[in-house]
Amino acid sequence: MKITIIALLLFISYQCHSQSVEASLYLREELIKQQDDLLQQVREIQARIDAIDLKLGNATTSNTEKKYLTKSVNYNTQTKYSNSIKNTTTRQKQYRPKTTRTYYRGPRGGCYYINSNGNKTYVARSMCN
Repeated sequence: MKITIIALLLFISYQCHSQSVEASLYLREELIKQQDDLLQQVREIQARIDAIDLKLGNATTSNTEKKYLTKSVNYNTQTKYSNSIKNTTTRQKQYRPKTTRTYYRGPRGGCYYINSNGNKTYVARSMCN
């Protein structure tokens, strides 16, 4: 009788574990699909920005690149999960305003400026000299 109960409990725990592994795998696959969709949207937006730059006559620099790191999850029966990483390189331009920062000297001698979020960003004291 005790062996039957123990066998039944082991069988139930195995079923619960296998279902949680399947759910985890499904969730990972869905998140990877969402990530791929977002990366595709980034590429489309960058293509639109490039087209606008071309119409405006702005020079594009091809030496500025940004790498997007994506992961794909494969199910392997021996190791459960194996993650493989692939790099996708997309040309990305840096858009930074040509404004100069105003540096402030704090009451204890620290040097800072106000960033775009309205917070103080501390820099080397030599910047205030």
